[in-house]
Amino acid sequence: MIRSILTPIDGSRHALAALDLSIDLARTYGARLILLHVGQRDGEVPRDLYQAAARELAEVEQRGAEQQGEAPDIHPHLSEHLRIMEYLGHKVLREAQQAAAERGVGNSETVIDFGDAGERILHHARHRSADLIVMGSRGYGELEGLFLGSVSHKVLHLAPCSCVTLHRTEAEAGFQGLKTIVVASDGSDHATKSVELASDLAARYGARLVLLHALRREASAAQLRAAVDPSQLGAKTREELEMAERLVAMGSGAGLLAAAISEAALKEIGDHILKRGEAAARSRSVERLELRLVDDDPARAILATAREEKADLIALGSRGLGEVAGLLVGSVSYKVNHAAPCTCLVVR
Repeated sequence: MIRSILTPIDGSRHALAALDLSIDLARTYGARLILLHVGQRDGEVPRDLYQAAARELAEVEQRGAEQQGEAPDIHPHLSEHLRIMEYLGHKVLREAQQAAAERGVGNSETVIDFGDAGERILHHARHRSADLIVMGSRGYGELEGLFLGSVSHKVLHLAPCSCVTLHRTEAEAGFQGLKTIVVASDGSDHATKSVELASDLAARYGARLVLLHALRREASAAQLRAAVDPSQLGAKTREELEMAERLVAMGSGAGLLAAAISEAALKEIGDHILKRGEAAARSRSVERLELRLVDDDPARAILATAREEKADLIALGSRGLGEVAGLLVGSVSYKVNHAAPCTCLVVR
């Protein structure tokens, strides 16, 4: 299910936390680990990192190690600053690859690039067919007050694959495993994929899986029908869905549509979505599973459940019922990722 993991590394504490998780995932899944550093020629770099790289490069050049093959090949015609920046990238990647090898990940590669970080991450994710991008919520050049930095926001919005974003709590400590995973499902295709991946993770890590469904009062009858097998619903619920679709065809207002689908019908649909998720989890040998049916705004319900359960991971689809393809800002996945109290997995 996860064969290739791309992890951007810039030396920040958020990136190091992402590296910690990606190493563990690569080892757990036997996946290829792609370590990417995108250098910023004029970007902000912590002074301690920059000075350490400058000292090491000076020592390497003094003893002539480049000619002996003991150091990365730094272009001799670059300015001193750019040579230090390039060496810094090699240094960060070398240390990351060594950390992966020490923890049993032998299938890894390093890539150094320069340019817009978000664009280069997306390019390499596509070019190298990554199944998963694991990244920190911010890099060392992004403001501490932001939940999502500009790079992680851009990647999350445009990524061709699933994305894991680590937030501040994970950046302060090493990866401690997955004990509780909250996964939300509204019955959409993306949500179904998120349940499957979350279930697989829960089984591999022995985690408790909390499967959540928030009543979709804003969804249309057609969207609700697509989320379940209508033949499995009771006669009254089927009648309500058919009536709502007739009202749509007649051009009736939103108020009549909302009244046409009762809370009881929404709960029955929610129960069916949860049962389908339960079957997916059980088929993947998840031992500890809890089902939650709530009547609340989906993003608010997911965040509240994650906080209440002290979740280590939230998993959800990149789009839900009624959300427009290609639109992230304003969606449930964006709202949750923006305010998540823990690591967040958005599945495509």
